[in-house]
Amino acid sequence: MGSLFLNLSYLLEDTMQKNKPLDWERFKMQQDVQPLKVMASGLKSGRPIIMDFEKGSFSNLDELGKCMRASCLLPGVAGPVMNLQVSADRWTLTPMNRFQGDGECEPMADSLLYAPIPYQSAIDEGATHVICLRSRPDGTDVSGRPSFFEKMIVRRFLLRKNGLKEAYKYMKSNFHKKLYAKQVLELNEGARDMDRAYTDTSRPHLLPIAVKPGSPEVSKLETDREAIFEGVRRGFARCYDSLVEDPGQRGRGMDIARQVFPDQILEYDPLEYTSTTESAFRTYLQSLEADPRT
Repeated sequence: MGSLFLNLSYLLEDTMQKNKPLDWERFKMQQDVQPLKVMASGLKSGRPIIMDFEKGSFSNLDELGKCMRASCLLPGVAGPVMNLQVSADRWTLTPMNRFQGDGECEPMADSLLYAPIPYQSAIDEGATHVICLRSRPDGTDVSGRPSFFEKMIVRRFLLRKNGLKEAYKYMKSNFHKKLYAKQVLELNEGARDMDRAYTDTSRPHLLPIAVKPGSPEVSKLETDREAIFEGVRRGFARCYDSLVEDPGQRGRGMDIARQVFPDQILEYDPLEYTSTTESAFRTYLQSLEADPRT
């Protein structure tokens, strides 16, 4: 199998289910108000797949974690494909390359293949007003050619390990990046529709938000804590400036980001401050209050 570049188990099992367990009962209640839709790519069917609580994709925290694993599974760097089988009463997800199940099995990976910006799926599900948070800066070329290393990984993962010829041809031809570029253009065009009344839902209202042109990008394999932290700040600042109702507050996004995400967050090791009910940062602050030397 080889070593993993991205350890999804740490996030989706150790963190989400053990160290900082998601409040499943509260989450389940929220599905009636604001349901979570988890997106993945069907590598056999060649289409995006939507997983949610309503259709039985997940009924507990472990199953939700498996759906999210499929959604986060970058081909070749995050482990084996998640294989989906749907029976009469439930969905079953199994991580295994070259799954030997029946013909109804659907191997799944990250939605970047067939829904890199999944706003259309939201529209298909009935959304009339869509806010789309893009992770790459405005003006970035998103249709660039893959590197030799990327080609090698995709070939090994899709073709040699899983025998998914059509998915391999699709990525080899860069169709997923062309789709990404197409969706960026569609969103930008939709954002120009500024004069239509908010109540006019004859067609969807689209609001894409991306960080400023020229902003540093955080790579998919970035592990430096400060680099990731600054990326979170930039994203928050851009969202604040785009969504704050008071016009006088627009442009203060980074100032607010520094208040919400203070520099002090980088002063401690989160692995040393563990709590299943509090954030590591709050636990750290409480330790400072309890320490007479501080």
